[in-house]
Parts: sequence; C-alpha cells; structure tokens
Amino acid sequence: MAIVPKLEPGQLVEASIAGEKYLALVVSTSHALRRGQSPMIYVRWCGNSPRNYEEEHVEESLLRIVK
Repeated sequence: MAIVPKLEPGQLVEASIAGEKYLALVVSTSHALRRGQSPMIYVRWCGNSPRNYEEEHVEESLLRIVK
C-alpha cells in the first residue's frame, strides 16, 4: 500500500459500504501512519451518508475516483 495519498482535495469519490454506493467530496488528505496502512482521506458526504456524520475520515482503499 502507498504511504502517500493518490487523491487530491476537490475530487469526487465513490465509496461502496455494505453493498451501498455513496458519493463524497475529498476535503483533505493525510499520509499513512505506517507501512501497510492506507492513507486517511477526510471527506464530505454528498446526499445520503453511510452514518450520521456529514464529514469523516475514510481509508483511501475504500474510495475510488468518479469519472
């Protein structure tokens, strides 16, 4: 796994959690704390969110860029 995040602030991403797809906007990124861990991405959910949070940190491995 990469230590440096591939995503950049302002990108639209999609997360698939428990079979549901959610859209989010990348607010900020942070490097992985250790090798083998995924970088953490701070996102703002668009529309419905998987939990009751409007913004939260998500592992980069759970996200993919929407084209």
